[in-house]
Amino acid sequence: MNKVGIKSSRKRIKIVLGYAWWTMAALLLGIGYMYLVLGPLPEATNLWDFFFGKIYLFGLVRIGLIIGSIVATLFILSDVFLIRKKQIFGTNKVLVRMLALSIILVVVATLHYLMEKTIDLI
Repeated sequence: MNKVGIKSSRKRIKIVLGYAWWTMAALLLGIGYMYLVLGPLPEATNLWDFFFGKIYLFGLVRIGLIIGSIVATLFILSDVFLIRKKQIFGTNKVLVRMLALSIILVVVATLHYLMEKTIDLI
């Protein structure tokens, strides 16, 4: 393999690992959003509360990961088609990506709230 192929594969690995970190951040933001919506875990005083707590954690993680994956997908698409087209370098690029991730989370959270509470679709 020539040097161009090695350099190209290293660059691809770097890009994939970078998106993996942003995807993990989006998934954690989705779980954090669901924690804000559901509130803290109620204290288990009997067996039923214990089972309710397990259902609560299942819902928190499952719905949080679904919302986080939606945020991650939208973020990656916006990064590929919008942010990468701009010639931004250094820490400004990280700040722009963090701002984009936050804005996408707010939009998805607002749509989730509207569909759940106002339209009663979820």
